[in-house]
Amino acid sequence: MILKLSNKEHRPLINQYKKCKGIALVDKYLPELSPINKMYVINSLEDWEKVEEEFPYEMMTVRCDCTKGINGKLPNGQTFKRDRVREYIKEVKSAVPDAVIILEDMKKGSNERIHTQGGIGLDIKIGDHIYIDYVGPGFDARELCTGKAAHETWTIPWDAVPFMKDSAIKKYKTSEISQREYVETARERIIFLINAFPDRKEEIFQAMPKRYNGIRRQLFRDVTEQVIFPLWLQHEQLARDGLGTFGVEINVVEDGTLVPMEIDVPDRFNVKDKNKEEQFR
Repeated sequence: MILKLSNKEHRPLINQYKKCKGIALVDKYLPELSPINKMYVINSLEDWEKVEEEFPYEMMTVRCDCTKGINGKLPNGQTFKRDRVREYIKEVKSAVPDAVIILEDMKKGSNERIHTQGGIGLDIKIGDHIYIDYVGPGFDARELCTGKAAHETWTIPWDAVPFMKDSAIKKYKTSEISQREYVETARERIIFLINAFPDRKEEIFQAMPKRYNGIRRQLFRDVTEQVIFPLWLQHEQLARDGLGTFGVEINVVEDGTLVPMEIDVPDRFNVKDKNKEEQFR
């Protein structure tokens, strides 16, 4: 099985996998920010051998999914050199035999994991609120979607979205991590990055800030103007598509570009929300 995101005939099959559908929804609702040059969904090493040469050697992103939605046995997605994909496929298939592999050729800089400006998670309930979670430089949305960390948070009333000014960065702020807690999150992130990029250990240590200094005002403004407001304008279509409640995972790469990785479909989002609740009991 080889499914291609750009092939409209393949979309219904791709959408049966919830993470894949989330990636496709970015293409639909935030097309100007979509980071994807090319995306295939495959389910075997044999499939990989047929398309391997179509993907960049130095850095590509590989993820996995299954029709059952989030599965704790599934390995984390990885960004690495193409010659490591084969081992990743073996790891995924060993954990969940019916899982599929998501192969992503992304726009230049979009899959940077070490030199980042942070990650953003939006939890949106149309007509009610928008929650914003943020992790700072050196991090990305991984920490947010797995519930590992949030460095700063905001709660914005739905009706306030079209009237937001820069003062919203203080007005709607609900929490900020302590420096002691930040160091713990940085330590965990460094371990994760070293496992993913073992040959870049020194670079990883040097890139990770020693302190958390808060979100940049320009970044907060960019998220509002480029993601939140465009989604607010499309709320009627989102509701018709069954997205009354949904999440958005966004990485902020080195030059400050916003890279929406996924729009969480409702059942996947609900599972994530339930996991968050369990972690804070």
